[in-house]
Amino acid sequence: MPAVNPSRRRLLLGTGAVAALSALGPTAAATTAVTAAGPPPGPRVTGLGPGNTDFPLMSATLIGDTLWIGSRNLAPARVIGYHLPTGRVTTTVELPTGNFVQGSAAHAGVLHLGVTDAPGAANLYRYDGTLTALGNVPGADVRDVAVAPDGTVYATGRQKGRAAGPGLYAWAPDTGAVTEVASPAPNATQGRAVAATATHAYLGVGSNLAGGGGAAGATLYAVERATGAVTDITPPDLRGDTIIRRITVLGDDLLAVSTEGAPAHVALLDPAGHRVLRAFAVPGTKSVTNFQRRGDTLWFTSTEHGVLWRHDLATGALDRLAVPVPDGNSWGLGRLGDTLAGVTEGGTVWTLDLGTGAVATRDLVEAGAPAAAQLGMSVAARAGRVYVGGNGSVALHDLTARTVRKLPVPGEAKDTVVLDDGTLYLAVYSSQGIWRYRPGADRAPVQEAALPQEQNRPQVIRRDPDSGLLLLGVQADTTGGGSFVTYRPGSGRPAVHTDPLGPGQLVRAVAAGQGQAFLGGDNARPTGPRGDLAAWDPVAGRELWRTATDLGAGVSSLAVHGHTLYGLTVNGRAFTVDLRGSRRPGFVPTVGRRADLGPAAGANPRLLALGGVLYGVSERSLFRLDRDTLAATVLVDLDAEWYSGARLAADEHGVLYTLRGRELIAVRP
Repeated sequence: MPAVNPSRRRLLLGTGAVAALSALGPTAAATTAVTAAGPPPGPRVTGLGPGNTDFPLMSATLIGDTLWIGSRNLAPARVIGYHLPTGRVTTTVELPTGNFVQGSAAHAGVLHLGVTDAPGAANLYRYDGTLTALGNVPGADVRDVAVAPDGTVYATGRQKGRAAGPGLYAWAPDTGAVTEVASPAPNATQGRAVAATATHAYLGVGSNLAGGGGAAGATLYAVERATGAVTDITPPDLRGDTIIRRITVLGDDLLAVSTEGAPAHVALLDPAGHRVLRAFAVPGTKSVTNFQRRGDTLWFTSTEHGVLWRHDLATGALDRLAVPVPDGNSWGLGRLGDTLAGVTEGGTVWTLDLGTGAVATRDLVEAGAPAAAQLGMSVAARAGRVYVGGNGSVALHDLTARTVRKLPVPGEAKDTVVLDDGTLYLAVYSSQGIWRYRPGADRAPVQEAALPQEQNRPQVIRRDPDSGLLLLGVQADTTGGGSFVTYRPGSGRPAVHTDPLGPGQLVRAVAAGQGQAFLGGDNARPTGPRGDLAAWDPVAGRELWRTATDLGAGVSSLAVHGHTLYGLTVNGRAFTVDLRGSRRPGFVPTVGRRADLGPAAGANPRLLALGGVLYGVSERSLFRLDRDTLAATVLVDLDAEWYSGARLAADEHGVLYTLRGRELIAVRP
């Protein structure tokens, strides 16, 4: 769906959300109101403009004096040219396919690109002033591209459900064909890095997605271009880490390799014989990427904390050189003379003067980048403020002031909740833990508590009204499984309960009620246990009961009303569990009523209990769930565009907030 034009936003008028909404009639998207003699009127829907408008990014390559920057989660995907001498965006190129522009490489002054989410369509491109589609890497989200000296383009990525694992692919300039070169790692979940010389192509793989525990770890392969022979050349220091994150040919004699580990490792190899010249750990980092070299000096960035590093190849000294954009995930690094330039995920360009050490930053939208509505991540509302999470930021919609402000947040705020005092708490991916924003006190969100590195992908954050604790369900991408986390705001000390539903199951759903926390499980892998339920005493930090179910799918959401636990599965089925006696020893929970939600449900629908009414949301629709029959009644058709499943929030007045397309809407039932 095309992005909503910010200039056409329909904003609330008046002094508050409820006052404004009460004066608005139903829109065409709402259930039609009828006469007093007929059914009650449908919900009133108000459009509040794009949920989160920005220029999030995922790649950058320097050609000459221009940084070519690839977008993330924008439609259409696009590449912009940022001219370093003037600090302005001078070119915008829209791509006909794709969601992320993650693969990016230069050859002979020409830009080569790889995109994700382009099934059956072109996902390799060349731009030399004219955009040309090169071809399709079958079934792949292209994560990286590289160009050999003869112009052959190599690519790799994530190929979901492919038994052979991630492949190395080549586009030949003489034939224009894309062919599979090698697939040496059937147990890896994705290929993340490629590089090429005149004699070899290099493929870096691993398993940092989809519950990769037990799958292949960081492995580096050299593929002889003339014969296709494959050799495992993984440096010993990198074995046992998660994934090869980057391979870079630096000049004619050095190959730099980084990995996701704890800490991350870098290895320097001689490409002639693939002998390890030097390997070292980078303390306090999970991932290292984006290399530049001049003489014996090697510069690189770490994805966490926005840190720029310098390594002296002659002495082995390793220095933290600067923090250009605190807590910004780095997606590119270039050097123009004595200036280093990089980009971070939230849409910021930074430069470092190597002579003076001076750092300057520039917001890409202010520099002329075409901002657009990105895919939504999360939504929360209270006291006339609505927050919509995206990549690298949260948009704060002040309904009274009729303004929208960007709050920078590293990574992705996967779920959010607002406390009674107005404090926003954010559960942030990847491995960012718990963040906080207090309107009027915090200039921007700040990290309040860290979680273990492997517990990296939060799924849900809820507040337990009885204990005042925050309750989180988390997925562990690299090890499989996940955790249940309890946290008292302000303490800085979360309690992390790893694999509370047993090995392999992440905690996708959490609900609170009757002094208990209820957990629902899913599995990121295609096989393995899923759909289990458990109850915990969140204050004591102990399990009360746990049960496997025959739901046939993972649990996407839970809500408590009265003595009943209501749940939805990831494939759109509703169920109940009678909680009477659930705190007594020997309680045996059983799944009671069940129903298929039918056309109202898409993947990963979510529940919200509000004032005795159960509301559900999917990417298809906002619906009401009958507490007795579990039948779903569609209230608003949405066709919503979220990154990882639809979200729904309510403020203290009972007004609901979600996305329709990529537009934030307020719904007064």
